[in-house]
Amino acid sequence: MKKLGRPRNSKNIPADINADKLPDRVWFKAEGNGSWMLSYYDENGKRKHQRLCGPEASISEIWQAFEAKKQKKATTFITLSIEFQSSPAWRALSSLTQKDYLFCHQAITQRKTSTGTLLGDIPINSWTVGTVRKYRDKRAEESKSRAIKEMAYLMRVFNWAYEYEKITFNPAAGVKKPSLPARQHYAEDKDYYFLLNIAKQSGYWYAPDAMELAYLCGMRLSEVLDMTDANETEAGLVIKRRKGSKTTIVEWQPRLAETWNTLKKTRNAILADSKQPHPIHADKRYLFISARTGNKIAENSLKTAMSRIKATARKEAEKTGREFIDFTFHDIKRKSVSDATGNKQDFSGHRSAAMMNVYDVKPNIVKPVKKD
Repeated sequence: MKKLGRPRNSKNIPADINADKLPDRVWFKAEGNGSWMLSYYDENGKRKHQRLCGPEASISEIWQAFEAKKQKKATTFITLSIEFQSSPAWRALSSLTQKDYLFCHQAITQRKTSTGTLLGDIPINSWTVGTVRKYRDKRAEESKSRAIKEMAYLMRVFNWAYEYEKITFNPAAGVKKPSLPARQHYAEDKDYYFLLNIAKQSGYWYAPDAMELAYLCGMRLSEVLDMTDANETEAGLVIKRRKGSKTTIVEWQPRLAETWNTLKKTRNAILADSKQPHPIHADKRYLFISARTGNKIAENSLKTAMSRIKATARKEAEKTGREFIDFTFHDIKRKSVSDATGNKQDFSGHRSAAMMNVYDVKPNIVKPVKKD
């Protein structure tokens, strides 16, 4: 492992000290009367130096001073969290997850305890199951959804730290995240087509096509943006679903074919106008690309576009006196599954029948009791 600190130069070290027996990151500062220094990184990743002892110290005294400084610089949640953010486990996360986790890091570390201490500054060996539970309960009183996300981050950091033996006790083990009741909103046709029309009039060319693909194929936002030429087959569109759902093929029908062909035509025009070549491999030829860069559209960009489109829809509804009930992009999938004919579980790709209670939210139409 590469040692931190300056390379040791025996010319700068007192003659009675064996450089090979010095602690890691300890070096001799020759300026002035001289002193033994310790190099370290603070919680912001900035390299700093601190005096350990004077030039006359023996090797054992240097080690004693080094151990004393180590004890003073106990691991805190903020240092553990920053270390996690430099790990391969962090780099394996999506950019959206990383962005949300940075919000979680800020919220947790800046939280004040009853004594006025920042939660991020409390040494890890002082954290208990009760510390995590109290944070969960207090945060859930303010926002259940944020409490769920921040608890997920706490658990991920502590699980990672425990796995890599950075802590001997996991204070998050056994503490449950708050739960939210499953969303059951069904977007009515009048609301869906009103918003779709507003999207078509907006400057976001991709928004209406994204809505239509999500509705016609029962897709999540991320699955919509993943679509490439490789998803097109003679039988229909191959939908590679996320979150453990089964891949499905949605058969062609006129409305789906029209949406798909419009998407391809627009994509091709963008590449032609910017004189960019089509990627050789079909699975790299994304349908939803930026008109400015030609790159795949990011989830955040589509979310921003949809929020602006919905703001316009609310203003238009208020101006014209019509009723408009807002809905999320994920509600489009819920509407799609609810409106589907045939086997809805097969259509949605969900492996569990229990998930249908989340997505099939339209009341069943049943026949009345037969009377003689």
